[in-house]
Amino acid sequence: MQLFYIAIIVPALVLLPIVAGLIIKVYKTSSFKIILFYLVFSGITNVAERLLGMRHINNLPLLHVYTIIEFLFIMRFFQLVLNHPATVRLAGWLMVIFPIFGIINFVFIQDIHRFNSYPRPVAALIIIAFCLFYFLKYSETENQKSWVYYPLTWIVSGLLVYFGSSLFYFAFLNVLIEKVSSAVAYLFVTIHATLVMVMYLLFTTGFLYAKNER
Repeated sequence: MQLFYIAIIVPALVLLPIVAGLIIKVYKTSSFKIILFYLVFSGITNVAERLLGMRHINNLPLLHVYTIIEFLFIMRFFQLVLNHPATVRLAGWLMVIFPIFGIINFVFIQDIHRFNSYPRPVAALIIIAFCLFYFLKYSETENQKSWVYYPLTWIVSGLLVYFGSSLFYFAFLNVLIEKVSSAVAYLFVTIHATLVMVMYLLFTTGFLYAKNER
């Protein structure tokens, strides 16, 4: 049942925000469109990972590529949302530097058939910083009453919850897989899957609130 939850239920939940986004037509707004594309990309990648796994093919090279493309999606999202000249430039530079770092990592540093435990936590730290900057900027310009009803707040909250809570998991996954028992490893994987589910639910809520702005 635990494996079914991790491998089937949680990945399938990506359809919730995707369907909600398509029904509400959030793709008409640039920032929401980026998140929608990110979710579609994530869903396709999950399917590809499962198919490779079923054929007993190591699917970790896909994770290395996924991490880079995921980062590009999220940085572009923050460029559109924050609309701050210095932040836009910084995100632009990071969109160049991080892919280079990711490629160097799997070519020269970490085996592409192992978890990318260097780029993934670095990406998470950068995304966390942008999330916190968003909330700092928002708190200075918006009243607290509207905070809960602002769609982008839910999207950024989803990113912050997932990447903030998964930082340790990203950094030490290779160690966890190799050093701990299978039961403990499954526990961490289950927690990670739950965080993914929470992110999807927060994204769905953000898309639903976006309906009120149209």
